[in-house]
Amino acid sequence: MSKQLFLPLQLPDDEIFDSFIPGANQQVVSHLQSWLNDEQSGPFLTYISGDSGTGKSHLQYSLCSAAASQGMTCAYVGFKNLAELHPDLLNDLELVAVICLDDIHLLEGHTQWQTAVFDLINRVRESGQSRILVSGLQGPAQLPLALADLRSRLSWGLSFHLKGLDDEGLMEALRSRAYRRGMSMPLEVARFLLNHCHRDMPALLAVLDRLDATSLQEKHRLTIPFVKKVLDL
Repeated sequence: MSKQLFLPLQLPDDEIFDSFIPGANQQVVSHLQSWLNDEQSGPFLTYISGDSGTGKSHLQYSLCSAAASQGMTCAYVGFKNLAELHPDLLNDLELVAVICLDDIHLLEGHTQWQTAVFDLINRVRESGQSRILVSGLQGPAQLPLALADLRSRLSWGLSFHLKGLDDEGLMEALRSRAYRRGMSMPLEVARFLLNHCHRDMPALLAVLDRLDATSLQEKHRLTIPFVKKVLDL
């Protein structure tokens, strides 16, 4: 099978293991890296749960990027785009080395999709050739899925719960993302953003997008007065 990558959007360049600030989540990062590199390391399925903004999709993208860089076949299915997808997409994915299923909690009320994921997990277990990374807001047992057998299958592997970053971790993540975009963000600017913006990572990264675009246009470095002007604070 040729290499394939099913993505709702182009794989973000900065969503890789090196840019993930682990905070209290180093165990899951270490597991995923060793899981990919050692065929005998751990079960075929890993499940990660956590609130929105804790980095579930970042880790999914990171695993795909790492697999692709090693010449492995990989597939990503993000269920946020469920209306644009069909359950047949999961057919034959057991032939792919690394399979990432993101936001599985969004399959609530979609019994055809739940059955398709259930069947895929069974095929992967039988083939013994693939690894599946699944993410959701809740742990497997708490998922709002009607198919109890699917919740059971998702409990077969290792399960991790991601914890949100503390203030120091959020500032480190912001400054790291800014640096990767060619911007230098002083610590006092990162602290100002935390004190005046929503403190979840998606919201902070959206603010960084605005600052990045404006700083490029105006060729202005990141300072607190500049941030106040751009964000109308």
